[in-house]
Amino acid sequence: MSPWLQHQYERWAPVAAVLRQQLPWQPACALITGSGISTALPGEVLWEIPSAALPGFPRPSVEGHPGVVQVRRIAARPVLVFGGRVHLYEGYDVSEAVAPVVCAFLLGIRWLVLTNAAGALSLLLEPGKLLVVRDVLNFSFRSVPVGLEGRGFRSLQLCAEWRHRVREQLVRRGFCWPEGTYVAVLGPAYETPAEVRMLQLLGADAVGMSTVHELQCATALGMRTFAVSVITNWAAGLQQHPLNHAEVLARLEQVADSLRHLLHTVVAEVPCAEG
Repeated sequence: MSPWLQHQYERWAPVAAVLRQQLPWQPACALITGSGISTALPGEVLWEIPSAALPGFPRPSVEGHPGVVQVRRIAARPVLVFGGRVHLYEGYDVSEAVAPVVCAFLLGIRWLVLTNAAGALSLLLEPGKLLVVRDVLNFSFRSVPVGLEGRGFRSLQLCAEWRHRVREQLVRRGFCWPEGTYVAVLGPAYETPAEVRMLQLLGADAVGMSTVHELQCATALGMRTFAVSVITNWAAGLQQHPLNHAEVLARLEQVADSLRHLLHTVVAEVPCAEG
């Protein structure tokens, strides 16, 4: 086992112990929410605890990240929801950014849903739409330090089988959302128009400031992952007015129903035997 991962087990074991003692059900999967997405989730809240009540657990400081941990009933299954995330640009390190992933793993969860709010780079997208993430680019210039223990580097893996099952179910019901590549930058400043043009040339469809480190950690732990971006704005230079965080949060109201439908289907496709 990676010494770094072993350190994460030890660091976040007290948080996992608190959750284990209080959780009313064993969750089938875990879900991490991006900016404003906590208000657009499906399902009934069955249990909740503030992040501040968990020993040493990082607390979000950005608007739209409430800093709670919940159990929600989604698709008739208990789901452990981390309401909001922390970012490297807030001053947190990678270890703190992946704390929810490690805690979920320590609780026996092996299926992980990642969500984020993102800016559209592809002209085939537009604000108010969803993007199912097929691949990622990491331009945060930070990485989870695993893969150096003689087993070779691990490539990031979003679970293609899970994604295909979800798509089949959605198509049967007359729904279809595009798939594409999400690129993570460090932030907190939005990208310049020149950076946007560069990212477009590299094949990115949407840009944000999160998700890749959680995916790296989940891959190292052998977890299955599904990721979705809520397209909340055009990237810099692709719209007339300057970007702002209030626009990001307001756009989520427009896409809330579609997001709930997608997440309900994603959770429904988690095999019961794995829960």
